Amino acid sequence: MAKLHMRHLPYLCKLVFVLLAGYLSGCQNPDNTDQKIRLLILSGSNNHDWEQTTPVLTRIFDEEMRFTVDLTNSPDTLNFDYLCQYDAIVSNWNSWPENDLRWPEEMEEGLIRYVREGGGLLFFHASTSVFYQWPEFQNISTAAWVEQTHHGKNCPVHVTIDNQVHPITRGLSDFYIFDELWIDAGHNESFQVLGSASRKEPSGQDSNTQPAIFVSNYGAGRIFHTILGHDARALRNTGFQTLLSRAAEWAATGEVSNTIPQEMKLSVSKNETTYAWITNDTTYGLLKDNEIVWQFNFNTKHGKPFFHPIYLNRNRITCISPDDHPWHLGQWFSWKYINGVNYWEYIGESFRSEGYTNITKIGLEKYPDFSADISLEINYHPFNEAALLKEKRIIHISPPGNDKISMDYSMTLTPLANEVVMDRTPIEGEPEGKSWGGYAGLSLRFNQDFMESDWTTVKGDNMYVNGTTGDWLYMGFKGFDGSRIGSAMFISNQSGRDGEAWYLIDEPELPFFYFSPAYLYLKPLTLHQGKEIHLNYRILHLEGDVTQEMLESEYQQYINGTNQ
Repeated sequence: MAKLHMRHLPYLCKLVFVLLAGYLSGCQNPDNTDQKIRLLILSGSNNHDWEQTTPVLTRIFDEEMRFTVDLTNSPDTLNFDYLCQYDAIVSNWNSWPENDLRWPEEMEEGLIRYVREGGGLLFFHASTSVFYQWPEFQNISTAAWVEQTHHGKNCPVHVTIDNQVHPITRGLSDFYIFDELWIDAGHNESFQVLGSASRKEPSGQDSNTQPAIFVSNYGAGRIFHTILGHDARALRNTGFQTLLSRAAEWAATGEVSNTIPQEMKLSVSKNETTYAWITNDTTYGLLKDNEIVWQFNFNTKHGKPFFHPIYLNRNRITCISPDDHPWHLGQWFSWKYINGVNYWEYIGESFRSEGYTNITKIGLEKYPDFSADISLEINYHPFNEAALLKEKRIIHISPPGNDKISMDYSMTLTPLANEVVMDRTPIEGEPEGKSWGGYAGLSLRFNQDFMESDWTTVKGDNMYVNGTTGDWLYMGFKGFDGSRIGSAMFISNQSGRDGEAWYLIDEPELPFFYFSPAYLYLKPLTLHQGKEIHLNYRILHLEGDVTQEMLESEYQQYINGTNQ
């Protein structure tokens, strides 16, 4: 070991001073005792609809406990010292078509220095289509819109994970997203390609395969970009959100530790399938090879019992608390108004409704074939008041199958007050009627990953169904993995149908896919003590193509079973 002589001290002091000065002038995050990754989103200008996408982007990170998120709509006013508060920056900003726009020198130099000294930087879709006259920016970005770049209509895009070694994409499966596929975007050769994207042609072949997921290092910093993410619908896709959250952690820390969603995990072939039950004070469920088949939730913050998630293979069927309707709870049952009190929507930002759906008793009966019966007793009452209505509900869940699973609801409702008025938002033609009125009862809100929706009834395909009656209805989609997936609801001939009619929503822009055999659609119902109502339904989730004949056959099997 070399000895330190006195004559070396002046040089050592100078070295310490230089290193200390460099440290003090570099990025210093404020006290971060919670160890959360601090993100800054750049927004406020974009030729895409940033006012719609930025709230979705913020929610992606807010819902993960690993991040704290700040937002600026004026990134041109920032500087190096401000940027240093953050572990990574996510850009949803461009100035298109002002391609020659430049930021003030303080921000330009600050951003380059921030990345070079170890800050993380994330871009998506059009956020690199900017600063064409700023050479340094071209060094830290890729996939810009250049002269030869073009795209077609939004469509199902097949995303392929080409690199299973990088921390961001390790263990991720391919997936589908409804998005705008850029063709021939500019490419910075210093970026490594982790994944590609393509369109499916009618022939079933992929076409126009494009590099789609990129990473690079710049000095000590890490940079991520994907061409995905055209609009709010694309940002709601599970695959996009998984990539972005993993990329944010990697850009900030160089590592990725978060759990991969079930539908994004690479499939692993197994010689034998194993099942196991989930049972605790808020959840009943079934696992297949440690992955969820179905999960029933109760006594949670959401205020009502509900199924979520429900899986068939890699497709999660249900959606819970979407940002457009946070009281939508996967597969659930809820009344709208009982004696004028709202049991459906939440109050403000809470998870509480005006009326309470109070579970007084619940049980799970498990069977050797892994079918199950869930039994509930429920009281409906306003806050701090006596119950107006009680319900006994039994849900029989069929044994798990590779391509289908069914859930049979048997419900008996008994009024406890002298008069119980069950009502809904008025429909068109009634006083203060709404085009969206009529909903209440058993409901299914579909996964926002789904695309290419269609539906089938006893009367035909894709016909207007709201307010019509019938024994069954099926709604189907292209799923997250590209296969056909959907659900049917069957109404028993033993079920009360006095005011029942179908209610369906098909709004792909959000996306918002929903349907229900709305029990009060045609008219409200008044119950008096001593009068019970009985409701009986089957929900059949199934994978693959369906026909009217096949669905009618499934309905007849259900009817024959309930009549025995």
